[in-house]
Amino acid sequence: MNRKDAGFSLAELAVTLSVLALILAIALPAFGAMLQGARASSTYHLLMTSLAAARLRAIKDNAPVTVCPSTDGHTCRGDEIWNDGWILYLDPDREDQPSSAEAVIQRFDGVDNGLQLRSTTGRTRVRFQPTGWSFGHNLSIRLCRGDDFLGSVIVNNAGRPRTERPNGSAPCPFDVAAP
Repeated sequence: MNRKDAGFSLAELAVTLSVLALILAIALPAFGAMLQGARASSTYHLLMTSLAAARLRAIKDNAPVTVCPSTDGHTCRGDEIWNDGWILYLDPDREDQPSSAEAVIQRFDGVDNGLQLRSTTGRTRVRFQPTGWSFGHNLSIRLCRGDDFLGSVIVNNAGRPRTERPNGSAPCPFDVAAP
């Protein structure tokens, strides 16, 4: 066996590592953007799924079910900030808080850092009636990353959740510096 065929020279190794570093420098920012997009999409999916599950549970149990933002997974917040998570709870007496720990059906953790969720001003929860309807006015939960508006999850009076995303880039419709 010839000694030249035994491995790489230092120059060959340096060139290979330089090319690898260049490829990584180009690929990593694109991968980060793709990862952020996947996190936003999973937040949409989780929120849509939990709202649909609450509606179906209200119909199945023939009793109201409420979805509200929560910081601790046991009680509802009194504001429109959904970043810290949300809960679904059985609400037969139509109360602003779960009547007991057993009334909470599901708990959802907060969203990734950098994402903000806010609901329509003045509407901090959605209550699904035994018919599946959500009376009152539409509830919009808006998703933003920094100053960029990524879209909304909207629940109409009939109780159907849907998503709406802007065409192109749009400014966030709320003050992202809010607590």
